Amino acid sequence: MRRLSLWISLLLCLTDLAVRAQDSHPLLLAGEERASWNFTLERGSMTVTGICLTRQTEHGLVGSVVNEFGLHFFDFTCEDNRVKVSNVFAAMDKWYIRRVLRRDLRLLAADTALKPGRRRLLSTWLPDSLSLQNKKYGITYRFERLQQ
Repeated sequence: MRRLSLWISLLLCLTDLAVRAQDSHPLLLAGEERASWNFTLERGSMTVTGICLTRQTEHGLVGSVVNEFGLHFFDFTCEDNRVKVSNVFAAMDKWYIRRVLRRDLRLLAADTALKPGRRRLLSTWLPDSLSLQNKKYGITYRFERLQQ
């Protein structure tokens, strides 16, 4: 009986932690106003690395991704769980690439918990990193918290 109550209390604690982590934007974590992340995007043999800066505004979440050479990769905004991707790097500025970015970032930038579906896998290791895998297109996004 003692073991059963211990397991139940452990499961309740883990469930509470998961629910609290999903209450706010996953890219901000714990209700912070700003966050800085090491960003990695992988697709096949292509890898893009850089820094993702996010900030909470009165309208929603605003973010920007800059690669390690200082080139602007893209910007995004999330307002009412709707993501808009803008200022995409010229070589990737295609409607279908914007659509994939918008749908993937929606899971990470939404202010309420969203189900990733069967084509996407969202992994979180609080509070240090996030990972999103788009199985349909073979794209992996990794965010690791910058130490300040």
